[in-house]
Amino acid sequence: MNLADLQSQFAKALHYRALGEDCDIASDEFTADERMQIYRNNFIVSLSEVLSATYPMVEALLGEECFKQIARQHVLTSPLEDGNVVHYGEGFQDTIMQFNQVITQAPYSPEVARFEWYIDLTRQTLFEEPRSAKLKPLALLSQVSEELQPALVLHLKQGCRSFESDYAVFDLYTAIQTEQFEQLNINQLQQGVISIQANGEALCHALDADAFQLLCGLEQKQSLSEVPEDFLTHLNCIMALDLVDGFTLRSAL
Repeated sequence: MNLADLQSQFAKALHYRALGEDCDIASDEFTADERMQIYRNNFIVSLSEVLSATYPMVEALLGEECFKQIARQHVLTSPLEDGNVVHYGEGFQDTIMQFNQVITQAPYSPEVARFEWYIDLTRQTLFEEPRSAKLKPLALLSQVSEELQPALVLHLKQGCRSFESDYAVFDLYTAIQTEQFEQLNINQLQQGVISIQANGEALCHALDADAFQLLCGLEQKQSLSEVPEDFLTHLNCIMALDLVDGFTLRSAL
């Protein structure tokens, strides 16, 4: 068997789609498949730990044992595409949907998983995408003449992303952080911003509807003239959350 075929068979065997004997593993006092099971167990445990690190809210909500079962199912049905586990975990909410009892008891859990995946994606963006060299610092805003102000484009910081949900995931995030659940009403619409700090910490802020629309406009790199005037009244809110990195002028883009 050549190396490529051996690697393919080994990957299949890790997911119970081939036997140890198919991977040229020797048998003696232990069968080839018993030896293969050691690799399977380590593989499942390792990727389950990756999922646990990515989805701590889901694990806290469902409990460790339940989470392990869902994680195992995800590992076996969602193959690792390459050796870099940083990007592993996409689609975990779809795996949760396969567990009817979980959906019955915690129907919001797939949406919480989607929220946590967005947090992870936003963190990846912070560390993988370079800051634009074209941005001018906010300290220079006062030098922009009044006639040019409509052309202003305020750029969100790297590691900022909008998120909206049918559940109060931002309130849930805060409740888990503070361990205060008394005032939590999970069954309500909520929208806001995920902001990743330089140290990797996630700050998640709920926003009212108009402030969120302003955030989405900035995310789409709209100039101030393109943003409805009613939304611009919430600009102070966005600035107070330290979400803006700098600015450009539309003519300079």
